[in-house]
Amino acid sequence: MSQSTITGLERLLALESIRNTKARYCRFIDTKQWDALGGVFAPDAVADFSTEGNPIPVLNGRDTIVQVFRDLVDVAVTVHHVHSAEVEFVSENEAKVISPMEDWVTFPEGNENTSFHGFGHYHETFVKIDGEWYIQHTSLKRLRLDMFE
Repeated sequence: MSQSTITGLERLLALESIRNTKARYCRFIDTKQWDALGGVFAPDAVADFSTEGNPIPVLNGRDTIVQVFRDLVDVAVTVHHVHSAEVEFVSENEAKVISPMEDWVTFPEGNENTSFHGFGHYHETFVKIDGEWYIQHTSLKRLRLDMFE
């Protein structure tokens, strides 16, 4: 984004809003606030969490993304952390963001899913709609994934 289209203050406010949106994403998943989670995504958001050897389908649309999270981890104890996002503004209404991440997902005994502790980076596009920043596209590139019982 060129300096002629945005002031330094507007850039700082946008950065803070983007970081707050991602922080809410983590908190809403971990506290199982599914309705609120939808509010961090653009209506036509796309989520791609597939990994090598585990081809998870690409999720299209805010409602689908939230429903899949609810179905998969509502019974689990989850802890998501994101750190020190790199933000590159494409325009005053779009930003590319890379955030280092760590997650713990622990399913109850007897659940068909395997618990894990993972590390990697979210690669995301955020868009500004009606003055608010939303996640438009998210993908997770894992560096390490430790499975446990």
